[in-house]
Amino acid sequence: MFIFRRQLTTAGTVADLNEEARVMHPRQHLIYTYLAQQRFFRRIRFALEKIFARPLDLSLSTDRNTTMYESAKPMALLYQPLILYDDTFILQEYFIPKPFFRQWYDRLKLIIREKYSHVFLLNLTIRFVKKDQTTFLPYTKDADCYAFVFYFRIKCNEIGDQQVRELHQKLIQLAFDCHGTFYLPYRQHYTFEQMFKAYPMINEFFEKKLTYDPIGLFSNDWYENYQQQSVISQSKNINLLPMEKVDLITDQFSIVEQRRMHSFRHVIMDDVMREKFRKFLHTVFNAEPVYVIFNYVNRAVRNSANQNDHDVYRDLQHALSTRQFAFIRGLWALVKQVVQLRIQIKDLIRQQITIFKHLGYCGKIKNIVSIGDGGRCIHDLRQILKINDGRVFILNDKQRLTDIIERNSLFQIGTFIPYDFKNLIDIPIPSESIDLVVCYMGLHHLPQEQLDLFFKIIYRILRPNGLFLFREHHARKELIPLLDVAHMVFNVVTGVDYESEINEIRAFRTIEQWRSCLRHAGFEDTFVYDEQEDDPTDDIMIVFRKPEQYKEVTNIDWNENYQKIIANPESNYFRPCEWLIVRFCMQFGQYLNHTPFYYFPFVKFLLHYWSLFLVETNLSITKYGLQAILFRSPGFQMNAFIGIFMTVSFLPLIFFSLFVRIFSPRTIPEYEQLVLEQTKEIDENMFNFQQSIDQHIDNVQILKTKGFYAIRVPRHHIFTSILKKLAMHSSKFNLHYISNQDGQIQVELSINNGNAQRLLWLKQQASINVIYEYKNPTDNKQTNLIVGVKINELFSFIRNCANFEFDNSMTIVQIFDYFE
Repeated sequence: MFIFRRQLTTAGTVADLNEEARVMHPRQHLIYTYLAQQRFFRRIRFALEKIFARPLDLSLSTDRNTTMYESAKPMALLYQPLILYDDTFILQEYFIPKPFFRQWYDRLKLIIREKYSHVFLLNLTIRFVKKDQTTFLPYTKDADCYAFVFYFRIKCNEIGDQQVRELHQKLIQLAFDCHGTFYLPYRQHYTFEQMFKAYPMINEFFEKKLTYDPIGLFSNDWYENYQQQSVISQSKNINLLPMEKVDLITDQFSIVEQRRMHSFRHVIMDDVMREKFRKFLHTVFNAEPVYVIFNYVNRAVRNSANQNDHDVYRDLQHALSTRQFAFIRGLWALVKQVVQLRIQIKDLIRQQITIFKHLGYCGKIKNIVSIGDGGRCIHDLRQILKINDGRVFILNDKQRLTDIIERNSLFQIGTFIPYDFKNLIDIPIPSESIDLVVCYMGLHHLPQEQLDLFFKIIYRILRPNGLFLFREHHARKELIPLLDVAHMVFNVVTGVDYESEINEIRAFRTIEQWRSCLRHAGFEDTFVYDEQEDDPTDDIMIVFRKPEQYKEVTNIDWNENYQKIIANPESNYFRPCEWLIVRFCMQFGQYLNHTPFYYFPFVKFLLHYWSLFLVETNLSITKYGLQAILFRSPGFQMNAFIGIFMTVSFLPLIFFSLFVRIFSPRTIPEYEQLVLEQTKEIDENMFNFQQSIDQHIDNVQILKTKGFYAIRVPRHHIFTSILKKLAMHSSKFNLHYISNQDGQIQVELSINNGNAQRLLWLKQQASINVIYEYKNPTDNKQTNLIVGVKINELFSFIRNCANFEFDNSMTIVQIFDYFE
């Protein structure tokens, strides 16, 4: 046990507190991160502290401010530098009156010796608290007390929380037995009844809170939880002045100054800015030793030959390139830049996760666009947010080897889109398809006259409620010279050439000016921001949202007799597969109108079907889960069965087609030859079949017999069309041979609308022979017949059927050609 006593002195003590946030000492870091929960180490620590008579995790100090100046680093970053621990720290405090110290202490030793697998007591601090008659909710109202402060480390899971709850309940009950109380704001593991017993005035507290804050302007989780359980009378006759909505001022976009010439001198000659510059070199851009860069800049500014920032920049370039071991120092600076980049990326991720949690966007982000870098943070961000699907687009001027370091991945993490930031144009990304757009490069580098266009592009690609996240300096007038110097020093150290430096745009604005620009472009301000710790340039991460354009209807008052149709949501994923099969069948039928089936691309269609099936199945499993799709989705099961059945059915056709293709070379196109007689008065000129009948007719031959022609026409479906045109032409043709055949040819006819009279007429024709007759399975009013017609009577038969085709009572479906 270590006792701290007040030092009596006549001189006051002023704590020398640094401007930067205090960071836990490595020794403390080692103790609290890796060793504190180990029983063996606790024994060693106890022995060492007895020997040195001082705590190992506290530094010696002469003032209370320094002793109480705890680390300002987030706890999540303190205990996971090498290994990711899912742990956290919890404080609990109990106040025991002086007379009951021994009773409390004896029973306390038994409680804290109990073993817990997910809870570790790191230390216990005892302080003495005087009786309090001033505070409304005092924890030492009746007597002076000893305050026992427990510092626990627990696992962040239900078991750890439950074990802390059990421990807290035991200590609360022990405190009550000793007429003590417990501290309220920490972990809410106590009931309202226990709180009322420790603080009997709690109901009155809630009443006063309601009196002074009737609209609930000030609140927290503790208040919302326990106030609902309190028994209070609602305040009456509370007169509130009417509240008026205050609209934000959204000014028209204006051009600001984008280059200055004497920023180096303003910074070096100003005491405050000079120290901020030192801090920038130490905390933000520590690629070179602070004193080295500062001395180079100080010397260049005080050189009378350097009249402006351009001269200073060239002087710095010369100094860095001509110093001793310049190449080795440059390599070392590059290594430090890489290390610092990883540190900054880690902090950027922390800021983003904090913002997403605050806005409730964790789990809602899938598609991301990164502007102005190689995909910085995207890989790590997707891992932390567990984004397994979604698209990523990278917009930058070009791809670089350093992109591997920025994105923390050897491989590309998205689609790269080359983009010229000096000439902003629209980008090939679908509208309303992106959940998050991030831009770390700084909007102040973009051409001012094109900023509005840039914001419109971002607005277009974002979905409603999508986020636009960017970083900008809060460029107050007095800070602008420091921002210029920070940019110029960064450029000169990283090797940016002189021409690029003097042409770089630096149109700094205040945060409110940037917010005004975004509101003017239609974005909605979230009023949420974060920033890097100890950054003197005030580089702030800001988030804007694309407003929702419509409200989703979630609650509808249905009529009493209204019957809902409720669909299985996952079934929509498998409808494209079903219709793909329908289109296969339709295309197969159309294909046979002009080409034999054994040339049909069965394999390609099967590959397309199974590829689509796998894509849709993967999407549905991602959204609804593996078990729901495999075992409870009718769409999946039906498509899987149909796909397997279709594959098995196609296999014989595939093998037979392959056999035919190997042994029967394909002739394209396939033809029949017609021998025709033109019976009308014959012109001296040759009849033009292509122009008068059909352009597909070719190889026209004039035979020796006057008026006879031999022509070649394509087979399959077009064969029927050409024969009907020839039969109905005014030149009056007779058909004698088809491919040297003069016997019977088969024709398919259709009797429509159940026309019994037309069917009877057909059967009475002496020139035809009815081979087969059947009713159409899908239309009982339609009768189909396969008939045989002599070739030399075919045209006469077609002409006799013309009137019936005109009134749609009968149709010549197809005249069948010959099979080679």
